Amino acid sequence: MNATVSTAIPARAVSRARIDWLAATAFGLLWLEVVLRLRFEWSVNPQYGYGWTVPFLAAYIFYLRLPRAPAPARPARTLFPILLLIGAALLFVPVRLIQEANPDWRILNWIMASAAIVISLGGCYLAGGMRWARHFAFPLLFILVAVPWPTQFEQAVIQGLMHAVASINVEVLNAIGISAVQMGNVIEVGSGLVGIDEACTGVRSLQATFMVSLFLGEFYNFSFLRRAILVLAGALLAFFCNLIRTFLLVYVGAERGVEVIKSWHDPAGLTILMACLFGLWGISMLMGGGSTKVPASARSETHAPSPLPRALLVALLFLLFAAEAGTQIWYGVHEARAAKAQAWSVAWPSQARNWKSVAVADQAQELLRYNEGGGGAWVGDDGRQWTMYFFKWLPGRTAGLFIKNHRPDICLPASGMKLRGGVQNKLMAVNGVTLPIRSYVFEAGSNLLHVYYCYWDGTPPEETPQDQENWTASGRMEAVKRGKRDVGTQMLEIVASGYANEEEAEAAVREQLAAVIQRG
Repeated sequence: MNATVSTAIPARAVSRARIDWLAATAFGLLWLEVVLRLRFEWSVNPQYGYGWTVPFLAAYIFYLRLPRAPAPARPARTLFPILLLIGAALLFVPVRLIQEANPDWRILNWIMASAAIVISLGGCYLAGGMRWARHFAFPLLFILVAVPWPTQFEQAVIQGLMHAVASINVEVLNAIGISAVQMGNVIEVGSGLVGIDEACTGVRSLQATFMVSLFLGEFYNFSFLRRAILVLAGALLAFFCNLIRTFLLVYVGAERGVEVIKSWHDPAGLTILMACLFGLWGISMLMGGGSTKVPASARSETHAPSPLPRALLVALLFLLFAAEAGTQIWYGVHEARAAKAQAWSVAWPSQARNWKSVAVADQAQELLRYNEGGGGAWVGDDGRQWTMYFFKWLPGRTAGLFIKNHRPDICLPASGMKLRGGVQNKLMAVNGVTLPIRSYVFEAGSNLLHVYYCYWDGTPPEETPQDQENWTASGRMEAVKRGKRDVGTQMLEIVASGYANEEEAEAAVREQLAAVIQRG
């Protein structure tokens, strides 16, 4: 009698396989959504450029932990974790809606990343119990090293570190016979002023060093104490390396002139960064690193985790889809109903008398992070001096806060000019384009500067410029209510020098704008 071998897959196995694919799809889309939102900051902010590596490192850490995973156990409770998981997924709907209008609002990134972590930890708990949730918590939490710090906290840390770097360097320079005086974050030497924000932007590598320290601690499977020591050593090493970098640049500036610093800036930064990373790796080796092989005693037997409820995974997929589709529908409907502002561009007056390009300072380029733009200066037909700056940001470039910190009423007084009178808001029609203009008058010694500033975000200028540039929480929520999202931004600033009164200056600026503004 011949036995017949059946190749049919049991129904239970088919169901489990389908649920596994469903789980992979649901959690894959969940983390893809988080990465897509964080990518804006990773792309435009050099300080967080390392963020692109973090998802891959987190996935690798997850892979390293798989052989050491404890045997899965049935969770003691399921109702509360399921409710918590669904509640966290529900957050994606309003957060995604608000984020579309405010891609630069960092608190939303923290909420979304935290919700994704809670959902993933809930999935681990339901699949393998509390021991699984604890075991896989680190690779899930690792993504937080790439989430931008809240702006106020970030600036407080950076400013404090730069002040400390400046203080130490002044003491060292004076000790070796180079006269140096600290003025805030600026060091005055014999050849001029050296700003620590220029010479020591590497202080911001502290965050990248923090990420590398955590990864090495996991890679070498260090104990908690050794990981804490490695993180502390990385922070001290980053500070020390940047102290050396700053000293080198200030020393070069003092001996050869501050204009030489620019040619040394990037090579010194790259050298110190490599020294910092290799030094951190060397410290980890001295602490016992060197083998990532998992001991046989640490490996756990292969056990199938409990399948996640199919309805839960379907609900998660539905909420993710609802968040994205609802966002696009909300803004799409409002944009279809709203009047569209006439697009415009700038034609630089390169044929004007005494035309010359004006270089944008490295500090301003780092602050603004525009896609295209620049500056120019020329002399008008009446012999008056004109200066103009124009910058353009593509959609999703989070231009709002950059421009907020680079307006005339902020930058010019910081350079010693005095604002005279109040700010006037007006609409100027130029070549069929209506521009929302904010005009200022500044005193620069005995000279008057009439500054005309335009912030344009594609919204028909029916409201005052202050309302269009409202980055408070209420202003951001109002943008969501109106269905106004980031569709690209332009900033124009034109400065007239030497006009005696506002009327004369405005007539002249209208004439100059008519020559440079183009529709489309």
